[in-house]
Amino acid sequence: MTQLSGTVEMTLLVLLVAILAGPILGAKLRVPGLLALIFLGMLFGPFGLGWMGRADLVFDLGSIGILYLMFLAGLGFNIKAFNENRQSALGFGLLSFVVPFGLSVAAGMAYFEAGILAAALLGSMWASNTLVAYPDVRAAGLEQTRAVRDAMSGGVVADVLALLVLAVATTYAVVEAVEPDVDVGAAPNLPLWLSIPLLVFFALWLLPRIGEWFFTRVGRSRMQRVLFALAAMAAAATLAELGGVAGIIGAFLAGIGLNPLVPRNSELMERIDFVGSSVFIPAFLVSIGLRIDPAALVDPRTILMAVVFILLVIVGKGLAVIVAGIFFKYSSAERGLIGSLSIGQAASTLAVGQIGLEIGLFEQRVVNASIVTIVIAALLTSFGTQHFIRKMPAVPPSTEAIGERVLVDVSSTTQDVGPLVDLAGRVARGDDGVEIPFAVARREGKAAARRCVEEAERAAEEAGYDCEGMVRLSQSYVDGTLELVEETDATLLLLGWEGPKPGANYFFGSELDGVGAGAEIPTVAVHLTSQWDRVLVVPGTGGISWHGEDARLTLEVARRLAAKSDIDLVVIGDDQAQVSQLLAKTDYDFRPASRSGDVLLAEVRPSDLVVVPAYLLPGLPVHRRLRLSSALADQNLAIVAGPGRLTLAPHSVPSQMDRLLGQHH
Repeated sequence: MTQLSGTVEMTLLVLLVAILAGPILGAKLRVPGLLALIFLGMLFGPFGLGWMGRADLVFDLGSIGILYLMFLAGLGFNIKAFNENRQSALGFGLLSFVVPFGLSVAAGMAYFEAGILAAALLGSMWASNTLVAYPDVRAAGLEQTRAVRDAMSGGVVADVLALLVLAVATTYAVVEAVEPDVDVGAAPNLPLWLSIPLLVFFALWLLPRIGEWFFTRVGRSRMQRVLFALAAMAAAATLAELGGVAGIIGAFLAGIGLNPLVPRNSELMERIDFVGSSVFIPAFLVSIGLRIDPAALVDPRTILMAVVFILLVIVGKGLAVIVAGIFFKYSSAERGLIGSLSIGQAASTLAVGQIGLEIGLFEQRVVNASIVTIVIAALLTSFGTQHFIRKMPAVPPSTEAIGERVLVDVSSTTQDVGPLVDLAGRVARGDDGVEIPFAVARREGKAAARRCVEEAERAAEEAGYDCEGMVRLSQSYVDGTLELVEETDATLLLLGWEGPKPGANYFFGSELDGVGAGAEIPTVAVHLTSQWDRVLVVPGTGGISWHGEDARLTLEVARRLAAKSDIDLVVIGDDQAQVSQLLAKTDYDFRPASRSGDVLLAEVRPSDLVVVPAYLLPGLPVHRRLRLSSALADQNLAIVAGPGRLTLAPHSVPSQMDRLLGQHH
């Protein structure tokens, strides 16, 4: 058995069995899966059964795994949520870092008699945060509450600062190493003052532009895009190492740089995540276990060190939450939930501890004690989060993320699918979402529907978007579309439309009106004749509450469609104050108008995209409605409506109900 355990084949077999069994064992024991993987690494490692004789193989895979772990953290960072909560996220994030960092540095130098670099690295370990209990708040439907969003965004700020400390500490540890027996790696080829700005420039400015060019011009298959992402991760990590900065810093920044190009819910993200989460990241956790002697975990000095560590975490994070609660007026339930989430420790802590061990700043006991601390913190964060979840008030589901899953009908044969897919992609990109092209057809039209969807998929790939099309067989276009809305949990529905051309459908309604009335999500009817270079939006005003809702929705859709720097946004209306409030962070031109239709006709160009709410046209006098319809028949148009309110026929039932009841639905 000893001879067999020294082979690559045996080591690989035992590693894969450990990776497979770890999460299952963790679920059975109700502990995080990462702890189960570390335990199996101890069990099968040199201090246990000794079945992984080729430990160097596991360590190499683990080195890739730690890069992948931080790369995925950057890819999964919710930039929009951070921007929406920038003040509280930065405030709490700074407090969540500074307080435990300061306490840990003081304890490291005074109690553990560590040097300044080792104490700083110890501070970065316990100032970081991993939301171990996030699945619990997500299952409770609280992920969009202020408490959870601040905990998430603040945790990212703390992690970034912790990684910055890691970068500085490891660089100076390499430069100042004097013991020839300590392997801290090669001396950096670039000074720190040059390497960090160069790394930031490459990962956050150059890499996104190279990625966008590659996605649109070269890599149109998912396999090519996955390989590009991995190459980008390795390139940033290599550049970091060139400057003496830890490679995980470069991997994390590469993830941030590629974040806009890889939507969280896309098939591309799933494949990137699968490659890392199936082998490399678990191998990193198993490799940690290989270094640990189980007997050392029960050593009194290790246990005492773990007690000090857990006190640093609880006191440091607790004080940060108390101070943040005073500044940002958190309720008692919010303070409890943020505090419970913030004490979770896992990935970042292990990454910093392992690097500290490898460069000689930490001894093995520090890593052993950190694992004991992670176990205790996991129990505390789990029980605490469950307790305060029950104290949080129920929150209605958010309707702001209209681009999370955009369902777009591509079955129309009268429109070029390219501009339609591009429009859907722009709306989706605003929420880091995905577009889902679909076609509804009867059984005899299945082949034609499949061709439409495949053409849409190709157009999306050429435009740099990631999507997965669907074909639904149904005898009814309305029923088939509404069923897809329900099945895909769509957040916005885009429907191809022939435009405001006189005909039976125009005067008496069509299947689109049926879909618009039955859809429980915002719906947009789109008529596109060419690519647009300017967006004209008429939000309208109205005394009915849902008119205001649709006006806000129309401005949001128009803002996303004009997101590119070379596309102008022009707003035509009579309430500039309201528009300024809704488009506070957007560049636009305002055209004052008491009769918006007249100004629109004077302003519009053939290459414009006109965006209006659905309720405007039916409420106009007949002669003005016919004049606008005739003038805009061949114009790019997007008609926007809230849930159940899309109507394209001029004499619609909802319009009559408005006059009688002053409301709709």
